[in-house]
Amino acid sequence: MEKLNSSLLKFLSNREQWSDFREIQKKSIPSILDGNDTLIIAPTASGKTEAALIPIFSEILNKKLDPVSVLYVAPLKALINDMHARIEKWGNYFGITAMKWHGDVSKSKKDKFLKNPTDFLEITPESLEVILMNKQSVLKNKIFKNIKYVVIDEIHYFADSDRGVQLNSILNRISKYLNDDVTTIGLSATVGNPKLVANWMNYENPANIVVDSYDRKFNYKILDIPEEKILPILERYKDKKILIFANSKNQVEKIHYILENHLDVSNVYIHHGSLNKEIREENEIMFKKNKNGFMVSTSTLELGIDIGNIDIVIQIGPTNSVSSFSQRIGRSGRKSNIQKTILVSTDVGILLSLAEVMLHKEKKSEEIFISKESKDIFFHQLLSIIFENGSIHVKDLFDEINGCYAFSDISYDECKFLLNDMKNKEFIDINNNYITLGHEFEKEFGKQNFMNFYAVFLAKIEYSVREGNSEIGTLDVSYAYSLGVGDEFVLAGQLWEVKSVDHDKYQAQVFKKNIPKDKIPRWFDSGVPYSYLLSRKVYDILLGKFDKNYLKPLDDGAKDVVENAIRKANLFGFDDGIIPVSLKSNELYIFTFAGNKANELLANLFKLYYDVLFYDSDFSHCNLKFKEEIDKTDVEGIIYNVKEILNSSETQEFIDDITQKFLKNKFINYLPEKNRGKLKMDLLFDKEGLLNVTENNMIYFMDNETDASKLFKID
Repeated sequence: MEKLNSSLLKFLSNREQWSDFREIQKKSIPSILDGNDTLIIAPTASGKTEAALIPIFSEILNKKLDPVSVLYVAPLKALINDMHARIEKWGNYFGITAMKWHGDVSKSKKDKFLKNPTDFLEITPESLEVILMNKQSVLKNKIFKNIKYVVIDEIHYFADSDRGVQLNSILNRISKYLNDDVTTIGLSATVGNPKLVANWMNYENPANIVVDSYDRKFNYKILDIPEEKILPILERYKDKKILIFANSKNQVEKIHYILENHLDVSNVYIHHGSLNKEIREENEIMFKKNKNGFMVSTSTLELGIDIGNIDIVIQIGPTNSVSSFSQRIGRSGRKSNIQKTILVSTDVGILLSLAEVMLHKEKKSEEIFISKESKDIFFHQLLSIIFENGSIHVKDLFDEINGCYAFSDISYDECKFLLNDMKNKEFIDINNNYITLGHEFEKEFGKQNFMNFYAVFLAKIEYSVREGNSEIGTLDVSYAYSLGVGDEFVLAGQLWEVKSVDHDKYQAQVFKKNIPKDKIPRWFDSGVPYSYLLSRKVYDILLGKFDKNYLKPLDDGAKDVVENAIRKANLFGFDDGIIPVSLKSNELYIFTFAGNKANELLANLFKLYYDVLFYDSDFSHCNLKFKEEIDKTDVEGIIYNVKEILNSSETQEFIDDITQKFLKNKFINYLPEKNRGKLKMDLLFDKEGLLNVTENNMIYFMDNETDASKLFKID
């Protein structure tokens, strides 16, 4: 710490009233000062942002770095606004300047920055893309040449997404304008496989990984209560500051209505993506400054927007991943260092909530998948680079695009194959190995001054399920693509039949049906895709493989649900090392507990080889009814040969065929046919999860007297 600027140390001690650095800061600051790329993993409010800012401010002051010396990238405008205020608070004291650049910032402010760059530039990937494509080289050189630090906030949010691939490529493209090497700093509250993210940051020399090992106390309760009966619980906390998370906008609106109309409090706020931006920001400000009150939110407040000290986080229903769970409950206990959460759920949601608690306590989180051959975004970046240069040689184009992790497995020959396909589709022209844009590029992407081209992702990744004008809930995109007219599914405890599916509007129209006595509705929304890690933990709970002390904070109803489920699983013959299967004539249940996307994939593999009349899947199992009777050998033939089936060209073509209209982004369907099937397989399904279960477990056929549909039915 002796390298830190003395004026900065005095500022932290006197103005900020710091008596010492936190653990994560003591670990991170030396790594950054030594010029190492550094991945900082620590919970919300642990001081990880300051762990990055302290050495950066110190170096700006010690070395009198010229602007722009720091590029700060975040996934959300709200995070940029929040960080801008924090940087300005310190910066105003030292004369260090900052500029936020995103779609809500005026052109006049951007023009002012271009004339007189600031020390910090806080920006989104899309805005960086705009600068690269639209500004002259002399101006790009002025903006980027002095950068010494790149800070990527909420890096886990980027790394396994289209925007992460885009950002990975853009940072590589910026490198040609830099005068010196850059130190990259990644910030995250949770990463399941940090080594992969460290490679994503710098695949030639992976980032140092710094983890906060401070063990914060974690208090939780799990209550067996439906959301509409939550009012008596909330009554107890009117003098506290409570953040309530729900898993859909519909739930958030319902709970907000209950609070506004039936609880005698004034400080009640709401936050979700469909609200007007000004309303969301006003609610953030008001909630932050109040000492008590309730904020009801979807995942929009899951990331690190500063809303002050939260006493308790209440989660309505289980989240779909441990990573999301840890992010949410990490919002509490900023001052007390005690994370407090109340999990409100019913039925199988209680098992999922208990599994989340266990995995959080064990400090486990989902491993993210980062492709090294993201050809849809490769397509986008090829066009972007050609647009930026006007004309470029094929070899120079490949050399510029190939220097990042996201495209490191794409060969020169594969690049040329894609370029020839793009030429045939008239997106580009190639003359004497020099490439220019073709007329199809402007026709497809030229509207609104190419604004539709800069953003690579589609914000809406779930399908709205509607009965007339009323929204019932949402479905994950992979599940929605399995549905056709006349298909039935269970959502919100009700059976629905599909009237139509509009893939352009991400919407399914349905009508209500009576549930037959022999069809038991699942206790949770089919639309929530639970992860492999979480699903396997539920299986451990069903086998009784956990410390029973975890049950102490559960109310009596929740304990009954867990104990009943364990007893039922024992009757079904569930055990270690097996995949329980129920086969009766033409109906099949396979209990993988591998997660929604793995089970959806398994069901589709059966559809590839057999005539399926009906199928359904969730986190625990898939259920299929066949036109004709199948036997045990048929089942074994699929499950024991999953790897070979997945690698076959027939399967790739089948996946591409059933997902023709899937638009995970607007570039995927411009790819050659042979590239699309594998890409969609990776995006829509969990191949690794399915392989893990099928390759490491034996099939166990249940007794024919066992009614598999009743596994989670409460007696």
